[in-house]
Amino acid sequence: MPTGPQFSGGGRARASALDLLQLAAAFGADLLRGKRSDPAAVGSRWVYKVIEKRGGTDLEIAVPGRPLELIADHGHSDEVLSGFDTYGPGSAKKAGMSFLAPGALTIADGDAWRQLRPFNERVLGTGVAHPFAQTFLGHVRTAFAKPVSSVDDIRAAMGRAMVRIVLGDVADATDPAKDVTVLFGVVQSPIKRKLLGFLYGGRRKRLYRLLGACWDGSASTSQQTLLAVARQSAPGLDRDTLLQQVPHWMFTFTGSGTDLLARTLMLVTSRPDVYRQVLDEIRAVGTIDQADTIGRLAYLEACVLETGRLFPPVTKTFHSRSPATGAKTEEFVHYFPMLQRDDRLGATVHQFRPERWLSEELDAAAAASNLFLRGPRACPGMDLILFVCKAAAARQIGELGLSARQQRLVADPLPVSFPKVDARFTVSGSST
Repeated sequence: MPTGPQFSGGGRARASALDLLQLAAAFGADLLRGKRSDPAAVGSRWVYKVIEKRGGTDLEIAVPGRPLELIADHGHSDEVLSGFDTYGPGSAKKAGMSFLAPGALTIADGDAWRQLRPFNERVLGTGVAHPFAQTFLGHVRTAFAKPVSSVDDIRAAMGRAMVRIVLGDVADATDPAKDVTVLFGVVQSPIKRKLLGFLYGGRRKRLYRLLGACWDGSASTSQQTLLAVARQSAPGLDRDTLLQQVPHWMFTFTGSGTDLLARTLMLVTSRPDVYRQVLDEIRAVGTIDQADTIGRLAYLEACVLETGRLFPPVTKTFHSRSPATGAKTEEFVHYFPMLQRDDRLGATVHQFRPERWLSEELDAAAAASNLFLRGPRACPGMDLILFVCKAAAARQIGELGLSARQQRLVADPLPVSFPKVDARFTVSGSST
């Protein structure tokens, strides 16, 4: 399977003060382009230009108190993502997630990771059809029973589906979807955490009170939930650590899952040929109120994967060298829009081609995608969120006739940043 250019170990280039000034000027000029602005493309071009000028394979950027290496080589990216004993979660990642869930899998290492990883895989159904897939499909179909008109509608519907799938039946007065979305906004903002973090303590306590009640069964009547599986699969870890796995499951729906679904809907419905193929597949597989039918929507799944390759909803992740290696502490950052749109991956890297995911052997562009990461830190919930996205898209497109028709998404090559479009959806009539 092609993996793009291999890591040559050519060292790192170091960005000078002049290089950084040129980057700031390039961003400023890009802002003047308004809706045609493409900051991810500007930043990516600058990185590769500096590397070509200074020599090396990655780029070192001076950050006060912390050496930061921006990975620009695909082989090195694979090495870091798969090197569990050599690389661990980065300090920036740990600092952010520790605000909400210091015991979360995403920042776990060593023995804690070895216990939490299989637990998360069992609960989320990694690599298999989830045993509660049919129940989960019912929740998705109910949440998306009406046509959405905006990204906010999609986020709200994903939140409703998430509550039922993860927690079960909770009191209407609670709003865990909003709580987890707000709290992850703090997780992702160092300024909010350091200056205003104390303001969110009450919301964090409220979320964990609800999670604890659902875990104990006092606030949940449904047994076909992720928490039900978790209670049955809990390893020998304390209750607080187990509960700290849950917020990330929840935010995947209202965060990256929402972005992935919304962009897929816009891309598919903006391209007549793709739209027709999706409709034809939905009609061919039969009724889409059955979980096994959703599993057979291969072309629709390819559209979701291709959307995530072009416009990854999670744009970056941080790693650092494990102290056990004896090497000095370094911070490595993967910036996925740059890595996944590297021109060295082939002439079609900026084109929307779902069919690349249906070949027996993936092409270089598909093989280099890090939509769900890879190796030991690959997202354990990838199969579940793909299922949810396909089910929601099939409902909205196949049954409700959703359309977007965004002109900026019709033609290739596509920008590296998701274009600034009026993300409004319309209904063209029943499609099946």
